[in-house]
Amino acid sequence: MRRRLAVSTLALTILLPAAAAAQTEPWALTGYLQRSFPKQTRTNQQIEQINEAFGADFDTWDDVANVSLGTQVFRRVTPRWEVGAELDYSRGAIDGAATIPTEAGPARLDFEQKYSVYADLLVVAHYLFYPGWDRVRPFALGGAGVGYEKDRTTLTLRNDFIDESLRVDNDGWFPIYTVGLGLQVYASPRRQWYVEGGVAYVWARLEHRVRAVGSLAPAPEVIADTDSTGPNFWVGIGRRFAGRAGGRGGPP
Repeated sequence: MRRRLAVSTLALTILLPAAAAAQTEPWALTGYLQRSFPKQTRTNQQIEQINEAFGADFDTWDDVANVSLGTQVFRRVTPRWEVGAELDYSRGAIDGAATIPTEAGPARLDFEQKYSVYADLLVVAHYLFYPGWDRVRPFALGGAGVGYEKDRTTLTLRNDFIDESLRVDNDGWFPIYTVGLGLQVYASPRRQWYVEGGVAYVWARLEHRVRAVGSLAPAPEVIADTDSTGPNFWVGIGRRFAGRAGGRGGPP
């Protein structure tokens, strides 16, 4: 009897601090690095059309790594659900140069498409499959929000006798949706620090007509199509925090 009482007391001594930590630390903050694989179908086709027209071999967005930084903050609202917000940010560019023959002699062809801003803000929910697990927590996610991007495409053809150019400035807001699966692995049963990873699919597209400037412009307006729809994966690190002093904690 005494042995059972001692074992029970020891078990409570170990388990109660972890339960208390879960009750008083309902907030979670995660920072992560994300790799995405956007479709960019029309944009890549436009680059290929430039390659065919001038005999160049410029890269498309299929040839580069699309990497972004992100952060999430969540509030545990039930044993299986937590809701919060997600912010992602990235920038990048592809460029190339080639020397091509013309009637006025060899000329240098330069191409660049530069995204100076690509950002999104989403409301996201996590569904925890096994909320009572101490060290590993698999979850499903779903989210919706808005994105914003700003880019410039330039094309120039120059030598001592030729000075031709094209410039297209594009920016705008667009809706974004995502679903996925993730996993949190905790450093200890206290469930404070964790490593997180997961995979998701995103639907996000900005398509509209914008002005094209320069002697190489095929028309006064062209279709600018930023199609970020596609899969992604992420890896990050996070921590759970307590609520305000004296407040009620979240569920364990």
